[in-house]
Order: sequence, then C-alpha cells, then structure tokens
Amino acid sequence: MHNINKADLIQLFNFPRQRILQSMEVTHCPHAVFFNQSDEQCITCHQGEECLWINHNDEMVALEMKSVDQLKQQLLIAVDYIDSNLSPHHMSRRKCQCENCRWLRQVQITLDGKA
Repeated sequence: MHNINKADLIQLFNFPRQRILQSMEVTHCPHAVFFNQSDEQCITCHQGEECLWINHNDEMVALEMKSVDQLKQQLLIAVDYIDSNLSPHHMSRRKCQCENCRWLRQVQITLDGKA
C-alpha cells in the first residue's frame, strides 16, 4: 500500500487555490465567493464548480480534519481543473517546466506515495 502523508497532500492545495481564484470573476458575486446552494444565482453561475471547490478547500477550511481519501478526491478535482486549462503546447508535459506541469507532476508523485 502507498504511504501517503496527509501533510504532503495539504500543501498541494495552495497552488490550485491560487489558480482558481485568479481565474474567477468575483466582482459582482453577491456572496463574496461563498457558494450558496439555495441561491438561484449561485446554482446557475458559470463558476459554480470552482466556487464550490474553493469553499470546500480554502485556507479557512481545516484540511487536516479531512481524511486522506477526501483530500485525494479534492486534489483530483483540482488536477482536472489545472489540466483542462493547459494550452495545447503542453503535449510533452514530462519535459515542461511551467508551474502547472510541475504541480501536476508533484501531485502524481505524492499520490503514488513517493513524496
């Protein structure tokens, strides 16, 4: 079984938080990026998934209270987000040294228990 350190997983959340928040348009958000599941505006907002992820994983959330499986699940959502925002020139990700690709490799190393 892989030996995954919870602290290593938690530190990986900083990068996607930053990237997701940078990409969000929050100027007109009536809830200041606090997802409100009973508000029609939140439910239909094009940033709903990002907002929901941020609300479950921002600095104010006690990530250390989550299980390793919960952290892994949330990291995989972040991996999908970062991966989907890469431009086509990232075809050779193993060699790419941009922040996104380095973070994606670090997540893989950590999830493999090799961090």
